Amino acid sequence: MGPQPGEGLGTARATDKNQEYLSRIIERLNELFITDELTANDLFNYAYTIRDKVRENEQVMEQIANNTDEQAMLGDFPKAIDDAILNSSEAHRNQMMRLLSDQKKAAGFAKVVFDLLKKAG
Repeated sequence: MGPQPGEGLGTARATDKNQEYLSRIIERLNELFITDELTANDLFNYAYTIRDKVRENEQVMEQIANNTDEQAMLGDFPKAIDDAILNSSEAHRNQMMRLLSDQKKAAGFAKVVFDLLKKAG
């Protein structure tokens, strides 16, 4: 017996919409950073890093929540992006130097990454 009329209607999964959204974000990032040196994951992970850093700014998050997109973009958001880019670079460099100079920390960090990979698999 084949599908019944109306069967499957409205059953689009949230993950499908999420995948479509992520695909559009990757396309936009690729347009910004046309290069052979960065992978889609490099671009996406960096965007998440900056997003998470901006989220720490309560004033900007309040402006985003309580204004139109256009108004929020004119508020403290541009400075927050600049600050997040600068701060994330400094934080990553600091972490890199600590991991490269301390084998015990490097081993612990490697275990965390391993566990993340294992769980994601």
